[in-house]
Amino acid sequence: MFSSMLSVVNVINDLRGVKVAVLKDLGRLLIDNEVMNVSRGQEIELPKWLATVLARLNIVELKYSPLTIDDVSKYLITEKSLSKSAISKLRNDFYIESRELLSRVKSSSLDADSAITAIRLESNLRDLIRLRLSKILSVATLGIKVEKFEDNLTLEELLLLKLLNELISTWLNLIAVEVVRTER
Repeated sequence: MFSSMLSVVNVINDLRGVKVAVLKDLGRLLIDNEVMNVSRGQEIELPKWLATVLARLNIVELKYSPLTIDDVSKYLITEKSLSKSAISKLRNDFYIESRELLSRVKSSSLDADSAITAIRLESNLRDLIRLRLSKILSVATLGIKVEKFEDNLTLEELLLLKLLNELISTWLNLIAVEVVRTER
């Protein structure tokens, strides 16, 4: 069930608009239910999936900033500096972009320095994800209102938190003693 919900999050990400610079004349295109004349030199917004395909064909150039190794390091430092009851804001596409970044770095790891960079990136991602997961689990087990953290969570994390809240609430209502149930 959770994996199919995550698939929906991936689809949402693929449908989000990203800015591109048009490198070749494309003529008239239907974009967002509007017919546009797309010419070389224009900057337009396309669904990410289409922008990615056209970028591979050198028809457009992506104008959004992909996640970088430095971004991951900054996110980790920020997250570590916060209390256990606070969660920092990540970019909305963090998990999808982190997979893509890790894939790019690993595929270019031909020498020892590149391999070490890939290992460090993997370690930083693992630490950041575990730290955020720990905070999300704390929020869920303590019964803290989701709304307090909602703006700082990615869609994947928000989905996890809501499912955990529902699961814990059900467990408390069905299994736990009356005393624990009244605490929530």
